[in-house]
Amino acid sequence: MLGHQGYLKILVSGAYASGKTTFVKTVSETILTTEVPVTSPGEQKVKEYTTVAFDYGKVTVDGVPVYLFGTPGQTRLQFMWRVLSYGMHGYIFLVDGSNMMEVYRARPLYLYMKSLGNYPHIIAVNKQDVKGAVPPRQVAQILSVSPEIVYPLVARDKIVALGVLKQLVNLIVTTKPNIETNH
Repeated sequence: MLGHQGYLKILVSGAYASGKTTFVKTVSETILTTEVPVTSPGEQKVKEYTTVAFDYGKVTVDGVPVYLFGTPGQTRLQFMWRVLSYGMHGYIFLVDGSNMMEVYRARPLYLYMKSLGNYPHIIAVNKQDVKGAVPPRQVAQILSVSPEIVYPLVARDKIVALGVLKQLVNLIVTTKPNIETNH
C-alpha cells in the first residue's frame, strides 16, 4: 500500500538471466544498475554482465510513483532478495520461458519469494519472442498457480513490459483498498 509514503516499492525477481535488469531498464525513467562483467566460466556462456547488488528504476504508472528493485539472480546473492524485500508492496517474478529447463529452474526460487510473505505478485514469462517459448498457461501449471496471475513478456518491448507492470500496480491498488495515491 502507498500509505503516507506516496509510492509503491516493487521487486523484480527471478532466476539468473531471466531478464530482470532488461525489464527494469526498459520500463524506467530513472535507472541505476550494479552490473559487472561475469567472471564465472559457466555464467559467461549465458551473458556478459550480471547484477551484483540490485537494479533500481523509477517510473510513474497511472499517476503512481513506482520504485523498482531488481534482485540479483545468482544463488550466492539470494540473501539480497530478503534485504530488498523489506518494505515492498508486491513483486514481479520473471521466468525465462525460452525452454522448459529454465521454467523448472525457476520453481524453487518462486517458492522462496512466496516464503517472504503474502504479497501481491504476478509472474511474467519472459522471452516469448523466442521460437518454441513455453506458453504462460503451461508455466502456471508447472508453478501450481492460477493462470490469471501469469503474463507473457518480452522484456525489451517497452509497451509489453509496461503492460505487465501496470497489471501488478492495479493488483496492488485493488487488493489494498486503503492506498493513498497522493496525486
